[in-house]
Amino acid sequence: METPPQTPDAKPRYAFVDLAKGICIMLVVWHHIASTWGIESYPLKETVSLFRMPLYFFLSGLFFKEYAGFFDFCRRKVNKLLIPFAFFFVTLSCLLPFALHYLHLRANPGASVWYSFFWKQTFPNIPVWFLLSLFWTNLIFYGLHLVVKKIVAKKFPKHTTASLVSLSVILGLVGFFLGRNGIKLPMFLASSLTAIPYFCAGHVAFRYTKILAPNRLDRWNIPFALLLFGITLALSFNAPPESVSYVSNRYWFPIWNIYLCGLLGTIAVLLLSKAIGKIPLVSYFGRYSIMILVTHGWVQWGIIKFLQENHVHWPRPVALAFVFVTTMLLYLGIIPLMKRFLPHVTAQKDVI
Repeated sequence: METPPQTPDAKPRYAFVDLAKGICIMLVVWHHIASTWGIESYPLKETVSLFRMPLYFFLSGLFFKEYAGFFDFCRRKVNKLLIPFAFFFVTLSCLLPFALHYLHLRANPGASVWYSFFWKQTFPNIPVWFLLSLFWTNLIFYGLHLVVKKIVAKKFPKHTTASLVSLSVILGLVGFFLGRNGIKLPMFLASSLTAIPYFCAGHVAFRYTKILAPNRLDRWNIPFALLLFGITLALSFNAPPESVSYVSNRYWFPIWNIYLCGLLGTIAVLLLSKAIGKIPLVSYFGRYSIMILVTHGWVQWGIIKFLQENHVHWPRPVALAFVFVTTMLLYLGIIPLMKRFLPHVTAQKDVI
């Protein structure tokens, strides 16, 4: 199939970005498989948790564009984020659990599941939370961008970037301390506030660095990536189990560690991915990571259920590896089907 021509405002594809997203979506799948098996700790768990989700917020900021104005921006984010969230929340978080309950395969999810995303913020197929949170993060950052552009830039043109960063950090601190004090906001808004500094960092990186383009510093990408990852590992070495959770906006680690490790780990993955360029299978998963994100919970549940029903009693490491590898390989068939039959709810085609 030929690559369709780029429209004037289309974002060019960067192979190493797909690779970075592929690495992270595989880490997400692995984490959820381990969590399903009740494994509270595994090598590098807390270190990876510090940058696994920040990388996606950073990438969104890296590709941030104003488009034709706020309403056009909102329309695009509704198509790419809100519609996929709504569809997969209704189908895989509400309808499917009730169907499985009717078949006596799972417990009754209860009527509250239909509005659980609003305040309770815990429900079946929880990974879809990220789409709603990223939607708010985009809109909040656009609002900050407008404030700086319309007000600050006119009076203090030399301080526009500093103002944008400062406002982003302030909102990030608000989100962080809401989580630290157990204060919830509806619809994952607190998590979105906490993530604003990562989004802003991506935007600043696009404006002031050549991270997307080939440059003379690329020969140092692997050493820099290893150095940054080493620093991230050192800073997170003594992190307590479950010390970071962006979905529940819970953090039991010093704030400077959270953000520093989140940024350093993110940049390390990007530099390493840029040095490698492309790994066909991993890059493919990265390109269609939204499809894996919104469905992998049920795919892995089905595999685990199959093992249990057939009384397979492998050693836990073997079982974990089997579920992970099988889950990812199944997407070689699932992704083409979703592209063919669900393009409007997987960010492949616009609805409005």
